Amino acid sequence: MNRKIITAIVVAIVVLILGSNTFYTIAENEQIVVVQFGKVLRLERASGLNWKVPFLEQIVRYDERWIDWDGDPNQITTRDKRYIAIDAFARWRIADPLVFIEKLRDEVSAQGRLDDIIDSATRNIIANNDLIEVIRTTDRQFVLSAEEKSIRKKRTPLTVPSAEAAAAVQSIGHIPSVIDALDTDDTDAKARDADTDGATDSDADAPKANDAAQEEQVANAEDDADADDEDDQIQYIVHHGRGKLTQMIQARASAEAAKLGIELKDVQIKRINYVASVQASVFDRMISERRKVATRMRSEGEGLSAEILGRKERELKVIRSEAYRIAEEIKGEADAEAAHIYAQAYQKDPELYEFLKTLETYRQTIGDDAWLLLTTSSDYGRYIKAMK
Repeated sequence: MNRKIITAIVVAIVVLILGSNTFYTIAENEQIVVVQFGKVLRLERASGLNWKVPFLEQIVRYDERWIDWDGDPNQITTRDKRYIAIDAFARWRIADPLVFIEKLRDEVSAQGRLDDIIDSATRNIIANNDLIEVIRTTDRQFVLSAEEKSIRKKRTPLTVPSAEAAAAVQSIGHIPSVIDALDTDDTDAKARDADTDGATDSDADAPKANDAAQEEQVANAEDDADADDEDDQIQYIVHHGRGKLTQMIQARASAEAAKLGIELKDVQIKRINYVASVQASVFDRMISERRKVATRMRSEGEGLSAEILGRKERELKVIRSEAYRIAEEIKGEADAEAAHIYAQAYQKDPELYEFLKTLETYRQTIGDDAWLLLTTSSDYGRYIKAMK
């Protein structure tokens, strides 16, 4: 009995092992490649239960869904010599597992190859275009504020120790932020000819028409500093724009990825920024210009404050002078009226008025503890004598 039980257990174990190596399931989001001794036999995509030759055939599972790719920032120099870092992302999936398993084997290797493919395509496309093509999509006009126009007219070049930083920073216009700078710093960019010795064109009011050799050149349509009514509008000429460039990057990268059994989709630029060596100079430039604006505003405010205080003092003196004049007039009128009343009272009884004035004079000149010797010939004695 014990021997039969042991035999049954052994048989059950063998059946389980054979079954687990014979049958397998395929999920809805999976695709299976069956391999025998390293050789690809077949591709299975139908979900459900399938079988294979146990121990001899092996299965490799691949995800059939879209997979994210997010590369590292790629430092690139544009055609107009701007030193920038571009961070891109994309989505991909395994379109041909039979080719994929022979070329790459797993997703980790695929991510590494996509790093090379997409970065290379991005570098080639961006390096052949100006910065304005990467950061803008249309020729939309925008209006500069009075502050922006003032600073652009009074802008002075910034000295940077690095020649690379100098080349990038000297072409930067007034920028309120780094990303904004990327969108607007071509206001004062000089037109460059890729086939000439790099001479610049300083006339910002007459952008040159691009020929075949200058197809990617950006025309600067900013009015010069002497224009009064049209200096606040900036017009750029964008030939491709970011949308077209990303399509070109995707087309170039897709052709290479297809050789590896990969379908590439939705390649986009996630972030554009100046490289670290230039960012410090950009920030210094921004800080310097912000301080310059703050100093100018403080100066204007102090001037306006002095003007207001001076006007206040003048108005205050006028008010006080006018009030003093009116007060003196009122006092004069009151004194005249009082004198007139005194005169009328004096005319009615001159002796009584004289007596009252004498008493008032003594009251004001003689204290409580004073002794006064009077003769009958004095006014006061005369009055007392007359009262008897």
